[in-house]
Amino acid sequence: STAMRKAREVASAKAAGVYATASCLSATLGHAHPKRTSSLPEHIAIVLWLPESPRASADSSIAVRLGSILPAIQRALLSSESAPPAIFVIDCSPLMPSSGSARAIMDKEISDSGADRHLGKQISKPVSRVLDRLCSGYRGSITLFGIQESAPLALCLLEHGAKWGTVTRAALLKPHLSSAAVNALLVKPAQAKVTLDVLYESERDCQRRDGAVRHSYPDGTSHVLDSHVTVGRALHAALLSLGTADLRGTLLEAGGASLQLDPDEIDSSGRAVWWSEWSFELNTRTKQPQTVVSSLNAREVARAVSPPEAAPPQPLAAAAGAAKGVDQQKWVGALVLRGNRCVLARSLDSPRAWLGMRIPRAALRPSESEADAALRAAMDSCDIDESYKDTELERLPAIPPAALHIGETGEASFALIHPLYAARPPPPGALEDADLTDDEDSYDWYTWPRAVHVLRHDAASLAALRTLACGVAAAVGAGAVASKWGGYFGQEWLLPTPPPPPPLPPRSP
Repeated sequence: STAMRKAREVASAKAAGVYATASCLSATLGHAHPKRTSSLPEHIAIVLWLPESPRASADSSIAVRLGSILPAIQRALLSSESAPPAIFVIDCSPLMPSSGSARAIMDKEISDSGADRHLGKQISKPVSRVLDRLCSGYRGSITLFGIQESAPLALCLLEHGAKWGTVTRAALLKPHLSSAAVNALLVKPAQAKVTLDVLYESERDCQRRDGAVRHSYPDGTSHVLDSHVTVGRALHAALLSLGTADLRGTLLEAGGASLQLDPDEIDSSGRAVWWSEWSFELNTRTKQPQTVVSSLNAREVARAVSPPEAAPPQPLAAAAGAAKGVDQQKWVGALVLRGNRCVLARSLDSPRAWLGMRIPRAALRPSESEADAALRAAMDSCDIDESYKDTELERLPAIPPAALHIGETGEASFALIHPLYAARPPPPGALEDADLTDDEDSYDWYTWPRAVHVLRHDAASLAALRTLACGVAAAVGAGAVASKWGGYFGQEWLLPTPPPPPPLPPRSP
């Protein structure tokens, strides 16, 4: 079918690393993570993010890419009842080619859409598709924000592609409105009947563009920002002023101090800001789009927003030695298996030793064998006491270790990951019960699809997992490792292992 053909094409492009889609991050005020759009409040905000000069590369985490505006979103959610209790940010930067200009691409797409009323294939249509899926079934009202280069994208979607919800209000913050945008979108009254607020970066921008804006969108207010007001501060003020008429007063109260993201802060009702990443994929069984909501740890989001300070520069001699691989620490890791699940570890240190989940690993100690170091890494990650190491974990000599490349400085920049097997069966009940995420525990169990999803930004770990999964499948096929407790790790990715062939009959004398 056409749907399955497209799904195979998308899967092939993802595997080749050439598939790009807009990313979606949400911040919601409440007592728990939202899992679907039907659980969203009656009013939400959607922020379009398309920077001309991205804060980070497209392969970095979404929290890192959006770090400059996330503190403003948290502060608005916690400090005002007028802000929508759920805010979504659509990050369009992964759609940009490495050498492309967001302004040039949007100018071309807007000009083309004005001629044939079709959305552009590079940015506008993919973003519209994400919004279609995000807002499918949503019956509440939406406020749409366009920031700088995404301002014309917001106008384009309002005019040509807003079939994904009821947009009652829009705001443009420091908008870049080129002549192409004005000629294509602001020469006649807009079809979308929304209230449009505009916060211009300068008096000159206001004088040049506000007449055309108000010709198309007569309802709303226009303001000129002071020179010290950042994009984050402007977004914060615009969110706080929704439902009120005093946007200018909110801007004056905002001041110029930088906003900070506090992962532990709650409001007077005990509600916190919950961060999630949303993706939209085709279910291979039902052939229907499905929404996948991944919870983001608030502390990891805060660290992504404010990364730790860089280490002081090394002395010249030490730097030269490191470049040659002299006296570099050797690392060993462990992939603990139990049926079709594996262990991934998180850091509980403050500050965290690493962000997110990773394959357990530890530094090799003097006179320690690699196998013993792998066992120690697993025990540390799974909180196993030294006295139980021989009863809780089993070695798997039939599966060779795999290299996890963790640096770029030569032969010492990898860890050998040794497979181990849990000696005890899963607890009674459904196997899926063990898949629950506990941010207060040092590890969680992951099936192959969940492990691939949580490590999707860690190409080196995914490569090591693939290598180990192939080794597991080969050992299962040879009868050296049992397929039990749900099967074997990686079975959802690999084809079922055929049974071994029957022995040949003995030759007749």
